[in-house]
Amino acid sequence: MTLASSNLSGAAPVKVLVVDDSVLMQKLMTQIINGAPGFEVIGIAGSAEEGWDAIQELRPDVLTLDLELPGRHGLKLLARVLKQDPLPVLIVSAFGGPGADNTIQALELGAIDFIEKPDGSTNTLEGFMKHLVAALQRAAASRKMLAAARQMAQMAQLAQPRMTARAEFAQGGKASLIAIGASTGGVPAVQTVMRDLAPLRIPISVVQHMPPGYTARFSERLATATGLDVREAADGMKLKPGMAVVAPGGPRHLEIEDRRGELTCVLKEGPLVSGHSPSVDVMFHSVARSFGPHAVGILLTGMGRDGADGLLAMRKAGAETLIQSGETCVVNGMPKAAFEIGATERVVPLNQIGAAVGQLLGERPSLRTA
Repeated sequence: MTLASSNLSGAAPVKVLVVDDSVLMQKLMTQIINGAPGFEVIGIAGSAEEGWDAIQELRPDVLTLDLELPGRHGLKLLARVLKQDPLPVLIVSAFGGPGADNTIQALELGAIDFIEKPDGSTNTLEGFMKHLVAALQRAAASRKMLAAARQMAQMAQLAQPRMTARAEFAQGGKASLIAIGASTGGVPAVQTVMRDLAPLRIPISVVQHMPPGYTARFSERLATATGLDVREAADGMKLKPGMAVVAPGGPRHLEIEDRRGELTCVLKEGPLVSGHSPSVDVMFHSVARSFGPHAVGILLTGMGRDGADGLLAMRKAGAETLIQSGETCVVNGMPKAAFEIGATERVVPLNQIGAAVGQLLGERPSLRTA
């Protein structure tokens, strides 16, 4: 382990510990982080063992972690850290490929976010610098809410009678569609909500901010965790009861249309919307147009405001809308933005969203179709 001195002055900076076995990446990340206003690298570790010792000694505010450490112990270090300390952990990983499974597993365990290492082609050094600083800002913003969010997640795992009884009312009728949007901290949140909704067998569409190379693996892991037929969305794909689609990462937006009574995925290239592609706003707006009151919109944890305007459009079209409560969000940006513009009045803790949707379906015949 090596110590790093700050190049910042003034207000106390956010203290960052870098855990990476590549000397080149250690130097690069130190230069970028120390050059970002409000951040400083306080230490560097090249192995999981060194990383654990450094955390105990230096007490960083944020940890950056390469999963491919000697002995492949990155995930073990992450699990150990998150079990004992609600420290925001930012995964810095290789692009896609075999590393994607480890990265998504890390997010499921509770890592705050991830960025891809520069590869000299699609992910340039300039892009890496930009994404690293933005991810650090998201991690810093999450610190105040992280402990409460993880406590609620643990409660959700313990309270899994899963609402099977609540699903009984839905026999003979289903809501047309449940649309879910999420960003930072959304991987475990989406999994929790979909697992609770699974007994309803209602088609689900998901936009989770995630780059190419990860959404297919994310879909596979959701299928295993929820028992639903979860797929990465393809243009023209039909949504059926008991099925869910995840918007593929990349330059195309996901829209859901009603084509002669069939729920159909439409992928369209276009500019960033609300700073993202795919965008939650784009999906929500399409659901508002195509399904009106016969849909439910759910906006989960995330930085920024993507999804807020689209959720408002869904509400104006007669749909039921819900947001995750701030105390259970990793970052209460998107839900807060939606609440502030009147997109919903229902603010629900993460582990109660599935039950809340079940109750709405029971109370609102207009949400159900024969």
